[in-house]
Amino acid sequence: MVSREKLYQNKLNEIKYNGFVHDFFEFIEDFQLLTPELWRRFVQQFREDADYDAGWRGEYWGKMMRGASLVYAYTKNSELYSVLTQTVKDMMESADEDGRISSYGRNHEFDGWDMWSRKYVLLGMQYFLEICTDEEFKKEIIASMCKQVDCIMEKIGDGEGKMAVTMATRHWRGLNSSSVLEPIVRLYNLTGEQKYFDFAEYIVNCGGTDVVNIFDLAYEDKLYPYQYPVTKAYEMTSCFEGLLEFYKITGIEKYKISIVNFANKILESDFTVIGSCGCTHELFDHSTVRQANTNNGKIAQETCVTVTLMKFLYRVHLLTGEPKYVDAFETSFYNAYLGAINTDKVIEPMIMNDHPDWAAEPLPFDSYSPLTAGTRGNGIGGLKIMSDNHYYGCCACIGAAGIGLVPQMQLLNFEGGIVLNLFVNGAVEAKTPCNNNVVVCINTEYPKCGKVNIRVKTEKVECFELRIRNPYWSKNTVAVLNGKEIETCDGYITVTKDWSDDVLELTLDMRTEPIYPIPYGNQVLMNKVIWGHNYMIPTYDEEDPIAHSHIALRRGPVMLAQENRLGYSVDDPIEVAIGVDGYVKTTKCDKDIAYKAILKLDIPLTDGTKMTVTDYASAGKTFSEESKMAVWMLTK
Repeated sequence: MVSREKLYQNKLNEIKYNGFVHDFFEFIEDFQLLTPELWRRFVQQFREDADYDAGWRGEYWGKMMRGASLVYAYTKNSELYSVLTQTVKDMMESADEDGRISSYGRNHEFDGWDMWSRKYVLLGMQYFLEICTDEEFKKEIIASMCKQVDCIMEKIGDGEGKMAVTMATRHWRGLNSSSVLEPIVRLYNLTGEQKYFDFAEYIVNCGGTDVVNIFDLAYEDKLYPYQYPVTKAYEMTSCFEGLLEFYKITGIEKYKISIVNFANKILESDFTVIGSCGCTHELFDHSTVRQANTNNGKIAQETCVTVTLMKFLYRVHLLTGEPKYVDAFETSFYNAYLGAINTDKVIEPMIMNDHPDWAAEPLPFDSYSPLTAGTRGNGIGGLKIMSDNHYYGCCACIGAAGIGLVPQMQLLNFEGGIVLNLFVNGAVEAKTPCNNNVVVCINTEYPKCGKVNIRVKTEKVECFELRIRNPYWSKNTVAVLNGKEIETCDGYITVTKDWSDDVLELTLDMRTEPIYPIPYGNQVLMNKVIWGHNYMIPTYDEEDPIAHSHIALRRGPVMLAQENRLGYSVDDPIEVAIGVDGYVKTTKCDKDIAYKAILKLDIPLTDGTKMTVTDYASAGKTFSEESKMAVWMLTK
């Protein structure tokens, strides 16, 4: 197949990190992925009519398998490989005689979240194929997937007696069921069978919903996603992931334009300072301008949305080669994503209060993230109780994929060289354009500081191009190659030379920058004039007058946060001292604080005192008022 992407994955993908990123990999493995009984519990949902209530228990296995496979691609942990191999076998054994795998009984299939859950079974198996070393087992998995999809195609599609894919659900006008597009295209790539291409083409032509073709809306580029008739962020992005796969095999330029327009519109209208979307539940809602409102509610900035956005940004970056998608990915990773990892292993307060009879256990990821003064632990996204009295949630299952994407994004290849996107301390082995080995060693405390030492050591002397991302927030980057300063530019710093054993030293501009809310007055979140009627009632939104009494502080890729355990109340207004250059002169905080943080600083206030802050991701981990926090800080 002709490659339609500007960049492609590192062929070797041999990476070893040092420091906190590696620690997070180990935490997720130990706390979640290396738990055989959890995998068995998820497979059990397919051995019974688990989703009798039109639920989504069937999504858990595939979501977690996708993330686990990405994590394994980094850790190469043989124990994890054994666990994953066994659970794939268990899942295949759960199939009906005709190969159907579903958590829904046949008497109510293709309703609710059945197609969505079947999609995840397929995706889970497809991601496992990428790490599987047993060729015969691979054939068995592909055969199972073919049977699964054949069962779907018997009931869904064009033709007498068949159901439209957008009608195979009672939710979101078909967005969730239409997202099966992605694994269908991937199955076509694996088998080359025309019937799977034809089914994928049918789904694309259905347009994602029964209201309007969302792919056409993105192509026309007149509306933002929050103005579409259906605004469910996670499911809509999943549909565009499928369209991207379809574009890769067809080369139809309209689809590429739609994908890129959609990505750009999200970053323009629905991307918050912590790198997530949606201040109204899990919906696109113009959160770029609404994020400092104090009346948004606690269910916002969902972890499923964050991880899906990270995955989509990665894919669009491969497609275009544009660094702005890496900038956004990095914002999501260091803020919303790392902030959602339940490092303190706290049990969700709602479980203890509302379900004392359930088997209470902490989940590895929190579901929602506060922006203005608030707490973490405000509900479990996708919460369902299972027949053995254990519960789980969607965000807990999708979480592992977030960190698994980091090694994928860090170093990429293109025809003429290598792209270094992320500055994670460690070493990456890759291939040069002439297929020689190269090791890129990164020695840094980034994002704690802006000093990045990059050593490039090649197996043989070879001339190729090295692109190093220059983050958008670094206004005065200094680059020194083998002791001599070189020219920098926005986007990528490009060096073409004979590489052998060379050192590039970056000094990134890590000054602390104030960010202010964007005024918007009032707006209609979904346009009643255009659509006539909507799946959801149009919301007439008026900005919170208190919103403009807030400030946020960004230092490099990291958002700074207040936290109650730092010696003050986040509800009390403050006045940050801003220098004549427009930046805040922060100083290193040497005092001990109540929790472990990636970064801790003292911020000058106009009254001559200082306020201690930390990175957003480390704050708020007790899920209580004790660790109330804010990234949008209230000012006087």
